[in-house]
Amino acid sequence: MITPTYEWQFAPQVEDADFTKIAKKAGLGPEVARLLFERGIQDEESLKKFLEPSLEDLHDPYLLHDMDKAVARIRQAIEEGENILIYGDYDADGMTSASIVKESLEQLGAECRVYLPNRFTDGYGPNASVYKYFIEQEGISLIVTVDNGVAGHEAIELAQSMGVDVIVTDHHSMPETLPDAYAIVHPEHPDASYPFKYLAGCGVAFKLACAF
Repeated sequence: MITPTYEWQFAPQVEDADFTKIAKKAGLGPEVARLLFERGIQDEESLKKFLEPSLEDLHDPYLLHDMDKAVARIRQAIEEGENILIYGDYDADGMTSASIVKESLEQLGAECRVYLPNRFTDGYGPNASVYKYFIEQEGISLIVTVDNGVAGHEAIELAQSMGVDVIVTDHHSMPETLPDAYAIVHPEHPDASYPFKYLAGCGVAFKLACAF
């Protein structure tokens, strides 16, 4: 049997002599300089902004669709002592997202719980049975999804029919038909004006935290 051989294929060197000098001055090697150049960082100002980020450079979280509705509803829940369920996901992004939102809401005095679904028994995304359990047995009156939700039609419809609002925060591909949630916070929402469409789930959760 012949064992195949593989060779790394590198992109051409950066031909922009000025940027090469700028990158070298910043202490970057040629490979990193090439990578940044190919990703659109091609002058001293953009390189400085990338290497020395500032919180002031962050986009306004309220540019995200329904962020104002989501924040107002969560604030209402906190003020009225409602029980909030943060429904996450079983991967690293989902767990991180849930942690960000839980800590943020607790700092505001919220009563909230976190549920991370089991991929084998609950499946991916909102689960109608889990929603029903928390609503009926735990007195949950507001559900906030993190890193999931845009495809959870059945579970969200059930919750809404039981008088429980669902706020969706997600970043996965948008289906043609969105669920009838109270609010949908998503960087790719067709009615959003958020300038960066590629936030991870924890990025959307962070923007929710910033909005508070």
